[in-house]
Amino acid sequence: MTKFREEICRIAKAEIGVEEIDGSNCGPRVNEYKAATSLPANEAWPWCAAFVAWVIREAMKSAGIQETSGFKRPKTASAWGFEAWSRAQDNSTNTKKPAGIDIQAGDIVMFTFSHIGIALSSPDEKGYVFTVEGNTDTQGSREGGGVFRKLRHVGKIRSRIRFNI
Repeated sequence: MTKFREEICRIAKAEIGVEEIDGSNCGPRVNEYKAATSLPANEAWPWCAAFVAWVIREAMKSAGIQETSGFKRPKTASAWGFEAWSRAQDNSTNTKKPAGIDIQAGDIVMFTFSHIGIALSSPDEKGYVFTVEGNTDTQGSREGGGVFRKLRHVGKIRSRIRFNI
């Protein structure tokens, strides 16, 4: 695994337990995540993609990765919008749809129910992957109130993005 993908996992795991305030889709840390996108950070909107955009931004800083003419960090607030973002990059990212069992730690995973997270593992023998996701809950909702570690089946994963940097 590359240093960058290791940083993505490390930073994402460190955020587990962050929660929004009173189901508002807002809060001090949640608004920081949302500020990593092109939408207004102080307004209430689903923030799962914002969490991933924030993690990538912070991992880029930590790993010393700069934007280039061919690679720009994601600023989309749309879970499935990450697919279009990845395809617009140079060979720094690789998108696979459907993902199947081709998932590794540090991959971005988009779910079939318009949600997004970060893979912490490859699938186990039964097809389950550990992830970290924002705007979810213990039941696995895409409209939850915090950052949680989840166990998801690959059958619910629509696509994956892998960083090659």
